[in-house]
Amino acid sequence: MKNRQKLGQILVERGEISPEMLDEALRQQTAVPAHRLLGEILVDNGYIDEQALFSALALQWGFEFAQVIDPADIDNGILELFPLEHLRRNMTFPMHQTEDTLFVASADPFKPGVIEELSRKFKKKLRFVILPPGVISNALNETYGRGRDSQEIIETISIEEDVDGNLENFEPEDVLESANKAPVVRFVNTLIFQSLRERASDIHLELSPEGFRIRYRIDGVLVNRFSPPRKLHAPVTSRIKIMAGLDIAERRLPQDGKIRVKFGDREVDIRVSSVPCAHGERVVMRLLDRKTELLTLEQMGMDKEVLQTFDRLIRRPNGILLVTGPTGSGKTTTLYGAIMRIISPDVNIITLEDPVEYELPGASQIPVKPRIGFTFAAGLRSILRQDPDVILVGEIRDDETASMAIQSSLTGHLVFSTLHTNDAASAAVRLIDMNVEPYLVSSTLIGVLAQRLVRRLCGACRQQSPAGEWSAAGCPQCSGTGFKGRCGIYEMMVIDESLSAMIGRGASLDEIRAQAKKGGMVSLYENGLHKVAMGITSKAEIERVCWQGG
Repeated sequence: MKNRQKLGQILVERGEISPEMLDEALRQQTAVPAHRLLGEILVDNGYIDEQALFSALALQWGFEFAQVIDPADIDNGILELFPLEHLRRNMTFPMHQTEDTLFVASADPFKPGVIEELSRKFKKKLRFVILPPGVISNALNETYGRGRDSQEIIETISIEEDVDGNLENFEPEDVLESANKAPVVRFVNTLIFQSLRERASDIHLELSPEGFRIRYRIDGVLVNRFSPPRKLHAPVTSRIKIMAGLDIAERRLPQDGKIRVKFGDREVDIRVSSVPCAHGERVVMRLLDRKTELLTLEQMGMDKEVLQTFDRLIRRPNGILLVTGPTGSGKTTTLYGAIMRIISPDVNIITLEDPVEYELPGASQIPVKPRIGFTFAAGLRSILRQDPDVILVGEIRDDETASMAIQSSLTGHLVFSTLHTNDAASAAVRLIDMNVEPYLVSSTLIGVLAQRLVRRLCGACRQQSPAGEWSAAGCPQCSGTGFKGRCGIYEMMVIDESLSAMIGRGASLDEIRAQAKKGGMVSLYENGLHKVAMGITSKAEIERVCWQGG
């Protein structure tokens, strides 16, 4: 330790920085009153990244460096001997042990008290592995509490226990930190925690004659997770209602609320819906991860040909572009992807949403509030006075919104919106059914994108048969389902002169669909079969979400 090499010297010798960069960083270190670490200055200046810094620090300290931690190397029984906040503060945690050695991951083993505490607690030789703080933090979020299972917590709640007494005033908290909470509180926290880990989009809690059932929606499919005793239904739903700011005494009327929780360094918004049913309240929780990066159109699986056409349409100066499909088919994500492609300082983009799900930097997002009369139609009237170039309307639900969207496009605006139809051709007919004149639809509608989401075959267990067919048997990474993640299948209908003329004269749905296919439109089913051939998904998945003619 006495003769260890200086950090700057190590980085120069490795070629990570130049001598001039080192001189500049050293100058900055002495120029400011508050002393800053050299490594911090080098990272802040953009000379090196965290990985290069901690790799050099590991060499300086005489320890091994690692870029990642394999979760299989972590023993949760040892990890959870320490409070989560303590581990985060020290950026150090024990991974596993042998008879005489404790293996420890750390970003700074020389933090005061770290070595002394571990030596005293385990009375073993310590072997440190150095990792960047970001890696340590992610490892803690992904593994802390993995040993806790909701089923185990259910078993700790005795039937005689005063479960209603465990409910407490809710304040936003980290759902990973449940060790000292009452059993019902721990159970709800762990329920949310496990759903986030399993990438669930919704949690369903329902009571039936058969019992209390909890299901997660993962990759668009509901999966049974837990069957707690019926007696736990009331305290568990009451706890969720307290968290969402709902009236726990009101069990006769539907209620809607919102919860914000932490999951490590991530903030998660949860929309809660409670409705009275014959056997007891039914609660559905929709999970919205505020730190989830919005997917690009390429990441959603949009084919090159469809993307080129869609890209051309979203840059038109005016007109209406619709994205159609059932609830949960990714329509809003597609429109967000479109907005991200055209956002620039010289374009005024305003959105009307119910609710605003994700933040779009560079766009003005307005949540509608139908309960107080601020509907999509009312919002459209207001934002037309805000001099917008592009307007995103979350959904065309009624005749008034359809009429206002048409008028907005006629006055020189580009309007994006969604519609609930089975395919692209049905969109034009639906607008006419909403009492919009056919000639107005034909003169404003520029394109319709129909889409569905299908589950991706798991990349870890996917295999191709000698006949060329892809399948996945299931593995631990996909929880034995054979699927992990989702991608889109698409049907792009561009309104050319022929289609515009047909819509204007009130042609039938079959005529419009036939003309679109004649013009080169690939159906949802055909696009899905293409993804099956590429090994992205299975034929059964395509048939689950769309019919062969669609």
